[in-house]
Amino acid sequence: MLSISNKTRYGIAALLALAEFYNSGLLQIKDIALRCDIPHQFLEQIFNRLGKAGIIKSTRGKNGGYELAKPPGQITVLDIVTGLEGNIEFVAKSHEKNDIIVELFQEAEKNLKEILSVSLAELVAKQQALSENVIYNI
Repeated sequence: MLSISNKTRYGIAALLALAEFYNSGLLQIKDIALRCDIPHQFLEQIFNRLGKAGIIKSTRGKNGGYELAKPPGQITVLDIVTGLEGNIEFVAKSHEKNDIIVELFQEAEKNLKEILSVSLAELVAKQQALSENVIYNI
């Protein structure tokens, strides 16, 4: 089964939290972990990889924390997936040959990358719109 790991799901959720607070200061990892219901130590591992990928940056010290390395409009879900999982590749380059199966999987890979090219800013806007449309019945 083709699936997205918890590492990637948690990474996207944590970066959405950082995107929501972009330009509002640093967020501490314990607060992000609590807000997103992510195990603290697992989030540290995720942030370590995202830092190496240049997606987030950290500041040490008493008033330290994490922030996005670029504006939310310049970071895509594809960047996050690639930073945490590696390149999306349905057909290994060494196995490319001119047949319909390879062509099918290359098209699927292209479409998936296009879908995942949504920015964090776009996701935050969609998330806020969903929150506004929630109707509470008593």
